[in-house]
Amino acid sequence: MSKQFTLMDRARIARTLKRLAIQILEKSSTGEDLVIIGLNERGFITAKEIATDISAIIEKNVTVHNYNIADNNPGNALPDCSDKQVILVDDVIFSGKTMFEALSAVASIHDPKSIRIAVLIDRGHRKYPLSADLTGMTVPTKPGEHIEVMLKDSKLKEAVLFKN
Repeated sequence: MSKQFTLMDRARIARTLKRLAIQILEKSSTGEDLVIIGLNERGFITAKEIATDISAIIEKNVTVHNYNIADNNPGNALPDCSDKQVILVDDVIFSGKTMFEALSAVASIHDPKSIRIAVLIDRGHRKYPLSADLTGMTVPTKPGEHIEVMLKDSKLKEAVLFKN
């Protein structure tokens, strides 16, 4: 029998994303050369919400780019990242495979000033040698557990831990 536990409700997600936006600005020399890339559907929605918070702080629109890992031609989906500060965003990081593929694609095509990884939830268990620079919540999970960020009306609704 599977049990589920709400880790973050909508209000907590909103507070966490705002904090991540502030941290991104604190670590960026300027908002001018910032490139935010959301990975797949939930990473893109997460990135859009962070960008909205950044835009409100710096009073200037911040563009978010969607990068779908499954696309066969990754170069077409990536914006110009050369000499820019790149923020790769996903909702949950687990093994690191998705993030590693995105990081590899950016680094193989462009020469950014820096690349940072921002995630709403880090659940550990990396197979790839990377870590998130900016993390909303760390939830060490056990084998058989799963974390999913639920969507409602193209917004992050809640983060749920499923236990077997």
